[in-house]
Amino acid sequence: MSDSRAQRRTLPYLLLIVSTASWGGNWVAARAITLDVPPFTLVFWRWALASALLAPFAAARLREDAALIRRHWRALAAFGALGTAGFTMLGYWGLRYTTAVNAALLNTSLALFVVPLSWIFLKLTVSRRQLAGLVLSFAGVIAIISAGDLRVLLALSLNRGDLLILAGALLWALYTVLLKWRPPLQALSFLFVSVFAGAVVSLPFCAWEIWAGQTMTVSPKTIAAIAYLVIFPSLVAYVCWNHAVPLVGPNVAGFFYPVIPVFGTLFAVLLLGEQLHLYHLAGFALVAGGVILTSRR
Repeated sequence: MSDSRAQRRTLPYLLLIVSTASWGGNWVAARAITLDVPPFTLVFWRWALASALLAPFAAARLREDAALIRRHWRALAAFGALGTAGFTMLGYWGLRYTTAVNAALLNTSLALFVVPLSWIFLKLTVSRRQLAGLVLSFAGVIAIISAGDLRVLLALSLNRGDLLILAGALLWALYTVLLKWRPPLQALSFLFVSVFAGAVVSLPFCAWEIWAGQTMTVSPKTIAAIAYLVIFPSLVAYVCWNHAVPLVGPNVAGFFYPVIPVFGTLFAVLLLGEQLHLYHLAGFALVAGGVILTSRR
C-alpha cells in the first residue's frame, strides 16, 4: 500500500515534467518554420489537426458529457480562447521577432504571473519569501528581454517578440489558475473541447493572413514540425497538465516551468544553431532562484 501511495504522490509531478519538456520543444519546432508558416495559420493547423486526431478517442466521452458541454459552453470557449488559441497565437507571433531560446527562457516567468493571480482569484497566501522570489524572477525576465543592456531599458526599446511572449505567458497563467473552476467534464472531453475551441478562435486570424497574401510553404520540414506540435505540445502535454494541476494546485504547477527552458534551450542550440549568451544564463539563474524561493514550504 505504501508503494501505491508513493506512486500516486509522484505521478502528478512526473506528468508536469512531461508537459513542460514537450512545451520546451514547442518553441523550437515553431521557430524552425516561422518563415515558412505564418503564425496564426500555424496555430489553426496545430489545433485543427489535433482535434481531428483526438476526436475518435474522445467521441464516447463527448456523448456522455453532451449536456454538460451545452450548459457550460461559454466557460469552455473561454478556456479554449485563453489556454489554446490566445497563448499560442501570441507566442508564435512573438517568435517572428525573437529567438526560440528567448521564448523558452521567458516562459519561466509564468510563476511570476501565477502567484499573484492565485492570490487574486483563489485567495492563496503570498509570503514574504514568495514576494522575494517574484522580485528575483522579474529581474531575470528584465535581464533577458533587455539582453543584459541597461541602455535598452532606458531607451524603452524592448523586443516586440519578447513582449508578445510575455503576454502569452500571462494568458497561460490565467488559464492555469482558472482550471480550479473548470466545468466537470471528463478529461478527454475537456481536452477535445479546449483544442477544438482553439481551432475555431484562430480560424478568423488564419483567414486574415491568407487574405493578406501570407502563404504557407509545404515541405518535409514544415510537415515534421507541425506533426510534432500536434502530438506532443498539443495532446500529450495537455493531457498530463490538465490531470496534474488539480491534484497539486496551480501554485505548485507553476514552479515546474523552469523545465521548459532546459529542454527548449538545449534543442534550440543543437537543432537551430542559436547562440547562448551570458545574459541568458544570468536571467535564467535569477528566474530559477525566484522559483525556488517561491516554492519552498
